[in-house]
Amino acid sequence: MAVARLLIYLPLLMIPASIAKPFYGFGKEIDIYIKESSQRYQVNEKMLRGLVKIEDGWYGKRSPTGALGVGQFTVGTWNWLASMPEGKAIGMSVITSKNRGTHKDPRHNKYINTLATGLLARWHTEQFNQRGIKVTDANLYMAHNIGLDGYHRALLGKSTKDDIRNMKLNGMTRNMSVRDFIIYQKSRYYQHALIANNIPINNLPITQNTKSRISKSKNDLPSIRWIEPTTANKIIWINPL
Repeated sequence: MAVARLLIYLPLLMIPASIAKPFYGFGKEIDIYIKESSQRYQVNEKMLRGLVKIEDGWYGKRSPTGALGVGQFTVGTWNWLASMPEGKAIGMSVITSKNRGTHKDPRHNKYINTLATGLLARWHTEQFNQRGIKVTDANLYMAHNIGLDGYHRALLGKSTKDDIRNMKLNGMTRNMSVRDFIIYQKSRYYQHALIANNIPINNLPITQNTKSRISKSKNDLPSIRWIEPTTANKIIWINPL
């Protein structure tokens, strides 16, 4: 029954909502920032374009969660990244009670926000490798959308009340299970990614099984920390002290 229900509401509810709003591109400025972020942090540019497109924040939108900017960062995620050496290296500054939501809110800086989006995707990639989560564009979007820990718990079938509340803020409806929500969000992401990368919409993998799979094998890699690259093409990894 769950599969049948998904086959009904994915085509009818998701597709019209996504194509109703015309997309005329991000503009030269954002395109350049996305490319630089992709190269700097060695993440897929097409994935970043899809993520920026679905987050829908490059023109100033504020989400129901209070997220702002190109990558739609919440205060908590932004301040966490801004406190790290990697965040400071790209000019991230902390959101305060005085500048939050104002024109001085640091999330409004499109360049820094776009770089931060790539930085977060790189961190998620390494966390996926450590946790045994398959690194895919859609999985990276889900970690960005509902948080790495929240998404990991969802894959394990251990979502908390706070996780469910967060999912509802991000589009989960009453008739959706956690699994339904993940499939729904991934399908939305795929469609936005196709549009953002100028791929014909009839290539959308609606019938493809988009359910995430966690590797059964143990990951024996040591804990690692990402270090700011010295060039656009070089990344250094070290074991933490």
